[in-house]
Amino acid sequence: MIAQRFSLPPELPVRIAAGSGEDPGYGFGEGLRRGSIVETGDGFLQLTIGVELENLDLAETILWLAPSTRIELIRLYEDELTIRFTKGRLVVSNQAEVSLKIETNHTTHLVHGDVASFVNYDFLETIHVIPISGSIQINLPSGENLLTPVPLSIHETEPVTFEKLEVNLATGDVAEFYVWTEALTQEEPLE
Repeated sequence: MIAQRFSLPPELPVRIAAGSGEDPGYGFGEGLRRGSIVETGDGFLQLTIGVELENLDLAETILWLAPSTRIELIRLYEDELTIRFTKGRLVVSNQAEVSLKIETNHTTHLVHGDVASFVNYDFLETIHVIPISGSIQINLPSGENLLTPVPLSIHETEPVTFEKLEVNLATGDVAEFYVWTEALTQEEPLE
């Protein structure tokens, strides 16, 4: 009723599409709404945005959350997709017509037609932006906008600074998560 009064568009469905590892307290197919806080324990979660349970394989916007990750679903409409990412590791695939906006403490990141990983070291106030395919637009509080096809480390204290980052997602403690997401199979060949 309130949404109709203020002419808000209908909210897109968000579903728990898969999980692995320790039970994070969410059930397969469980629906989430705007304002929901999703937090993982020791397991992985996959969320889809914009499709109902019977059409999960048609999802254009997919989020994979690694262990110890926390996001908040802010705006979930056909013309606006926004989440707040406060800690942990996240892989995002967004093939929808509208960009997915990922908000952190001092920066916003737009994913449109691309696949990327984000790591929020909340205790260090540092974000790693790792394009897996395509480029990610980063908006800094200074008004500067970056379009990056390469991984960046962003220190989110004033003044916000960034530097190029070397990563190998297929090795180390995080490799199992990236294998589970199948995100690395979507990488573009290096030229």
